[in-house]
Amino acid sequence: MPTRAETKIWRSLRRRKRRDAHRLFLAEGPKLVEEMLDWPGRIVRVLANEKTPENGPIFRLLDRAMTRGVRAELVPEKVLEAIADTESPGAVLAIGEIPDVGWGDVGRGLIVVLDGVQDPGNTGTLIRTAAALGACAVVGVGPAADPWGPKALRASAGATFKVPAFRAKREKTAAALANRDVPIWIATAKGEPLSRRIESPGALALVLGSEAHGVSNVFAQVAARTVGVKLHANVESLNVAAAGAILLDRLASD
Repeated sequence: MPTRAETKIWRSLRRRKRRDAHRLFLAEGPKLVEEMLDWPGRIVRVLANEKTPENGPIFRLLDRAMTRGVRAELVPEKVLEAIADTESPGAVLAIGEIPDVGWGDVGRGLIVVLDGVQDPGNTGTLIRTAAALGACAVVGVGPAADPWGPKALRASAGATFKVPAFRAKREKTAAALANRDVPIWIATAKGEPLSRRIESPGALALVLGSEAHGVSNVFAQVAARTVGVKLHANVESLNVAAAGAILLDRLASD
């Protein structure tokens, strides 16, 4: 059974400040825990509802965790509810250590930069899309949502475990891209429409801004190209996750 101190720390992981302080994150639900068990990072604990039927899929997750050497426990439902971010956390959750990921883990290819995208649902969805379309990293800059927050993790459906995802400062990100000779393309509502899949450079950074403020001047001033999605006249804009998915598909290599 988790101690009161452990429960207090794990409950606090709903907030970015506490995640940063403890370097831990919270993953809820069978899908995320299953993906997490295939991840090479450190898993601190797996907790499952003590009322979970025996020999079911949740028990198999616990067996997999213990095979990895991870401590796995059955606990009362009230313990899960006390820790979880959602009101109904389901039958299982896990606590993991936030990996020390940065530019040294980024390969050469398509890099997605989320410039001030604050909604964790959009952030998680874009990480999922980026991973599915072969991007080599997702970098959040400015007041971007934390990719290791519980809402972003749920929206990513576990893709955060499959592609380097981290936060960095705008200026340092622009400098890192320049040092790597990676051209920057920014997405705006008035950008050149990409109506079909195109042949993109071998390395490329696609910068997506928030719907409220767009891409910051840090990237706009050094952008090699401004792109967008052609819309019908009676539609003003797209959600950033939808626009990002379309653009990433048209930039993805075959």
